[in-house]
Amino acid sequence: MEEQEIYTLITRYLAKKTTTEESERIADWIAESAESEQTFEDIKQVWHATKSQLTSDSSVPLRKLKNRIAQANAKPGEKFKKLRVKWVAVAASVILFAVMGSLTKQWYLRTLNQRLTVSTSAGQQRKVLLEDGTTVYLAPQSTLTYPGHFDVKRTVELHGQAYFEVSKNKHRPFIVHTAKLDVQVLGTHFNVNSYPNQSSTTVSLLEGKVKVSVPDNGIDEYMLSPGQELALHHASHQVYRYALDSAAVAGWMSNTLVFRNEKLAVAAKKIEQMYGVKIVFADQATAETNIYAKFKNEPLTSVLATIAVSGNITHHTEGNKIYLSLKRSKTLR
Repeated sequence: MEEQEIYTLITRYLAKKTTTEESERIADWIAESAESEQTFEDIKQVWHATKSQLTSDSSVPLRKLKNRIAQANAKPGEKFKKLRVKWVAVAASVILFAVMGSLTKQWYLRTLNQRLTVSTSAGQQRKVLLEDGTTVYLAPQSTLTYPGHFDVKRTVELHGQAYFEVSKNKHRPFIVHTAKLDVQVLGTHFNVNSYPNQSSTTVSLLEGKVKVSVPDNGIDEYMLSPGQELALHHASHQVYRYALDSAAVAGWMSNTLVFRNEKLAVAAKKIEQMYGVKIVFADQATAETNIYAKFKNEPLTSVLATIAVSGNITHHTEGNKIYLSLKRSKTLR
């Protein structure tokens, strides 16, 4: 497709005005090369950042841009090659120039402070790169909320579990808010587990130092050193510190499950999150059975088979549900 036609189709596609055939042509063009894909992404970012601010006046510079592309198409050679390389940047500049004149300071600040949300479903993990360089690995069935731009404090909210690799900045603390506690760091690697259906919230420190605050306990603050884990029990509000098991804490990042004499009810929640299933216990005795096992990138069938052997458990599957029960000993007659 010609450059002018490409630009016209992309803008029509982003405005949701293309036909099915035109949408397929764009998809085919994007798949042709990495350069085409990058061109599309560049224009899409500009479009979404400015679409709500476009006015009728912006049609004039956009029309001039298309005329310029058309002239370049009519004159092949070195000049056209240079324009082809630059045309996306020119398009982005023209759109931004037309829009920025209509932006107010209030709108600009609101855009910078816009809260963004990333969520994962069962069996899904996400890697999130924040604007300060911090990397967050989001565990299954978790939600991370953060601003598009950090101010003096770098503050995020977590529901579920995530592993943080915080970019160091001694002048800008990084704070993780959960439903039960807050974690403040300057630069470190740590894991926060704050699923609402669990009996406790844990903070596990692998590198650096963190300060954990528990608002419901008054002004209680706890400093952790590498290799330590803090657990806040929801029912009693008691706080415990102990040596962490790194394989058990961060194993979910490599699809590893570690159960060290753990109750099956607790292990089941981790299995549900990783494999996207629902586990149902026949009775309380089954749920309180202790298991000791480790699985790494193993299929669900292998996990269930091992649990059955180690816990004297039987299981059967119906759709997305897995039913567990204790094996009943045979009575002698």
